[in-house]
Amino acid sequence: MRAVLVMYDSLNKRFLGPYGNQWVKTPNFDRLASHAVTFDNFYAGSLPCMPARRELHTGRLNFLHRGWGPCEPFDQSMPQLLREHGVYSHLITDHCHYWEDGGANYHNRFASFSFVRGQEGDRWAHDVPGYDGTRRTQDRANRSWMPREEDHFHARCFREGERFLLDHLEEDNWYLQLEYFDPHEPFFVPERFLRMYTDLPTDQDWPAYRPVQPGEETTVREQTLHYAALVSMCDEYLGRLLDLFDRYDLWKDTVLIVNTDHGYFLGERGFVGKNYMPVYDEIGNLPFFLHHPGIPQADGTRRTALAQTPDIPVTLLDCFGLEPGSHMLGRSLIPAVESERTIHEAVLYGYHGMHINVTDGRYTYLRAAANPDNGPLYQYTLMPWHIAKPMSPPELRQAAPELYNGFEFNDHVPVLKIPVDERYDKKKYYRYSDHLKYGSLLFDRKEDPEQTHPLCDPELEARMCRLMVKLMKENDAPEEQYIRLGLSERMGDE
Repeated sequence: MRAVLVMYDSLNKRFLGPYGNQWVKTPNFDRLASHAVTFDNFYAGSLPCMPARRELHTGRLNFLHRGWGPCEPFDQSMPQLLREHGVYSHLITDHCHYWEDGGANYHNRFASFSFVRGQEGDRWAHDVPGYDGTRRTQDRANRSWMPREEDHFHARCFREGERFLLDHLEEDNWYLQLEYFDPHEPFFVPERFLRMYTDLPTDQDWPAYRPVQPGEETTVREQTLHYAALVSMCDEYLGRLLDLFDRYDLWKDTVLIVNTDHGYFLGERGFVGKNYMPVYDEIGNLPFFLHHPGIPQADGTRRTALAQTPDIPVTLLDCFGLEPGSHMLGRSLIPAVESERTIHEAVLYGYHGMHINVTDGRYTYLRAAANPDNGPLYQYTLMPWHIAKPMSPPELRQAAPELYNGFEFNDHVPVLKIPVDERYDKKKYYRYSDHLKYGSLLFDRKEDPEQTHPLCDPELEARMCRLMVKLMKENDAPEEQYIRLGLSERMGDE
């Protein structure tokens, strides 16, 4: 068996033809859908970028215990388990967060890895004049080193993936994770893709994460065109990968998974970006495609089974005939590929310290904090980092005087218990949007797929709360999460 996982960042399924979009040019995603099972109810788990990637290793949620950070010493890792059982694993990525402090050890779980430099504010290109230390200045320098499409990080990522496939066509027992940062902002894209959507001059390719302000409608439209152009670039290079699958008949012996970590807002509900708004389906409900060579009759079909990111590593281990790690809670999706089978009764998802969300496929429930101060809230970790820097000494001095050893999922390894402090770990969604204004939100996805009309149904809300508590207990949620949300731990037993 061989397996290829192609992962994008910030890919909104509503921009793809297989999910109903009719204006963004994605013929190769349509082509992929004809060779795979398309999942309609695939959800994120822990958001955003690196929390989602931790789940690709560990097969379990992590947002209940901590936010962004590296692999923990006790984490079970899917690519490492593959290595230990004789399956070669290789990572190719231009996702620059892998070589920042907050993601600096995930790649070492693979047998080998290749970094493609230059994305976002990656400190790659040197350009001394005008340097001010900002990501946008660094990005301008990076772009100056990529004047041609073949220099673009997306094109270089593809070439690395193509080389791996061609080098190992005759070999078995390998796993390739080809991971693109696109279509994450900044929407740097070769001109020919942008001209698919507009002939007008525009430079709106790096949106800020915040609510749309009055008078910004034109700006958001231009940002949307840049995003669409980048999605079309993703589509074209996906097509080149599919060409390799066709040319060498890889469909007969190679698993192919195409996924993303989370979605993206471009003006919907008055927001741009992610992170600072409730996790509506534009953020949480994701595109997901899976081709299994042993189940060719399933290609071109769709599934409504609930699934989410922690299921991916368990599925890959299953493809190689391996059992999941002892603490993995994800479930193999192979039964759902074979036929329309239930995998999860409900799934839980969210950002650390923000709304906790649950869906049973029909209804979604977004539970807000019960207290204005959003507390109590802690991070549990032995790897005390933020995105691009370690936690500061003043922050670390607030840790509990004794290490906490109460979690089953890490075999009671003692960890730091660090209170979340707005001075160091800002929850900007709660600042920008005022979670008390939104409160808890309940939607009927069948009758209200755009999630614009919240329900007021105490009985249904109580049922969703019971599902939420049940899943929180299964995921070893710390006690204060129930207090923060105003929930009783006993609800899940009712």
